[in-house]
Amino acid sequence: MTIENLSPFETKIFNRAKKAKKTIVLPEAFGCDDVVKAGIMCAENKIAKVVLLVEDDSVQKRFKIVENEYLKLVNYKTSDLKPMLSSALYVKRKDKGLTMEGAENLLNSPVYFGTMMVELGLVDGMACGALYTSSDSLRPALQIIKGKTPTSFISSYFIAISENKNIGDKGVLLLSDCGLNINPTKENLVDICFDSVKTARSIVGINPKVALLSYSTLGSAEGDCAIKMREATQLIKQKNPDFVIDGEFQFDAAVNKNVAKRKAPNSELKGDATVLIFPNLESGNIAYKIMQRFAGFKVIGPLCQGFKKPINDLSRGADANEILRAVAITALQCE
Repeated sequence: MTIENLSPFETKIFNRAKKAKKTIVLPEAFGCDDVVKAGIMCAENKIAKVVLLVEDDSVQKRFKIVENEYLKLVNYKTSDLKPMLSSALYVKRKDKGLTMEGAENLLNSPVYFGTMMVELGLVDGMACGALYTSSDSLRPALQIIKGKTPTSFISSYFIAISENKNIGDKGVLLLSDCGLNINPTKENLVDICFDSVKTARSIVGINPKVALLSYSTLGSAEGDCAIKMREATQLIKQKNPDFVIDGEFQFDAAVNKNVAKRKAPNSELKGDATVLIFPNLESGNIAYKIMQRFAGFKVIGPLCQGFKKPINDLSRGADANEILRAVAITALQCE
């Protein structure tokens, strides 16, 4: 199996992931061929070590899988790991009313099984969501892995890649939050912004120039959304960030130099935004799908930020190559 149509950015990401040598669990191999194909490609190209969770030997037989250092199969229903994982889950959640029997039942779910593997350090990270909804994919992580700190705000982001190098940072944009939080408050947006900047620098490798998006540019219109994004921008600026930020901005003023000259001539952003912060899930989710389906962007995500350990949510429309890219990013988040 071959990796298709690699951009220079993706080549760089894959090479970094190879050097990281991390192990990622994919819980949905039992029911999604694209997950299996992604795991095989990942192992063949040594991008990361992969653990595929299965229910029986049918996947191994159909794909003629020979296990090796980079590719392992684990039957989550019969694995010898199950007693250890369920005991650890019980200890973790007994204060919330979980019984030992309840923990054993939860471990019948491959998502809980995979999440507990991450929690106990048996693997470095997890990517899930090709079959399960976002809520089902992330619920175990929100209960078990939790945030880096007690006050961490979990959010999601996408990496959008264009062949047009004049867009974003040499064709690369980071979009947040387009996959998790329905209607973040202005305080939530501050957290999303700072986490997205960290992600832009450490994971994506781009220079963060941040635009908080709305239907208004710097007071050209009023309304709850415009005010929220304007006030969030002010809160961020009060923290003296070491990156360029402005808002509220319409999309065209944020990413187009000519429009920016007309709508926001005095802004530092100057139409060069590389990190786009959306006001709500509705606008962000619609925007990234339009970019992906009609504007020719290659999109990686949804990916999560804020968790103590790397847990990512795949799109249920993701193919093997898209899943592979998410696995590579998951590996980089482990560093």
